[in-house]
Amino acid sequence: MAESERQPVVEELVAALLGGPDTETFLSVAAGVAARRLALSAPDGCTIAVERSRRPLLTVRTPGLPALRAEHGPGSPGGTVLGGGPDVVLTDLAADQHWPALAGAADNGIRSIAAVALPLEGDRGVLSCYSVRINAFGPGEIAGVRAVAAETAKVLRLALQIDAQANRAANLQAALESRTVVDLAAGIIMGQNGCSQQAAIDILRSVSNSRNIKIRNVAAGVVAAVSDRVNTHFDE
Repeated sequence: MAESERQPVVEELVAALLGGPDTETFLSVAAGVAARRLALSAPDGCTIAVERSRRPLLTVRTPGLPALRAEHGPGSPGGTVLGGGPDVVLTDLAADQHWPALAGAADNGIRSIAAVALPLEGDRGVLSCYSVRINAFGPGEIAGVRAVAAETAKVLRLALQIDAQANRAANLQAALESRTVVDLAAGIIMGQNGCSQQAAIDILRSVSNSRNIKIRNVAAGVVAAVSDRVNTHFDE
């Protein structure tokens, strides 16, 4: 038996998280671990989808898994679970008419699906397992999928907390940089027009609104225009 098979799922995923990959790469590793633990080798496989507040849906899939149209959209098993619905198990997709979003999936070889919620805090996620075999997910297999989902979620919660903190830090840095360039542009306008800071900001905002350009981009243009006209003695 391979070392990774003896190693608990949580330990394997913690090791992957400590390796420092971004969240999407970590999810790809997690999907691969789930597929291997559940013996779902290509063309069978797994996908993981995670909803994060005010950010696009993040989805990954294991290599070799046939593509499915709108597999996490409305009217799909993954979309149902992400929407707060129950876990979904389809034993024979070719004979099931209740999932219009999966029309044509059987033509791609997919016959069985198990979509199970990832128990996260605040965010929502789903582990979806696919097989080209009919009745691939019986009671025993579903218990295994839920066990892997529960173990995966333990580390995924930490990964998402790190991701959220990194996103907040990036947004704060962008806000600080935006404020700096706006302040610089306002100072230039004040010097050129002898006006107050608020009047200078109003000028920038007026240009932003009239041209439908972000005020930061307007300010950057003002700063760049002045910088291009400035020559220092150090240029020689």
